[in-house]
Amino acid sequence: MKQEMIQIAKKEYEELLEEVGILRNPAMMEAIRESDEAKKKGVKTWKLKTHP
Repeated sequence: MKQEMIQIAKKEYEELLEEVGILRNPAMMEAIRESDEAKKKGVKTWKLKTHP
């Protein structure tokens, strides 16, 4: 597979690293799944701030 180099802003790169860290963390993924299930049952959950 041929690799291609691209340039992105440092802030965007750091945000992507953070997201990958969350996706690789089993405890975080379980918490996200539990929150999604609670929302489906009508339980009010915390609202997380996302990037602007």
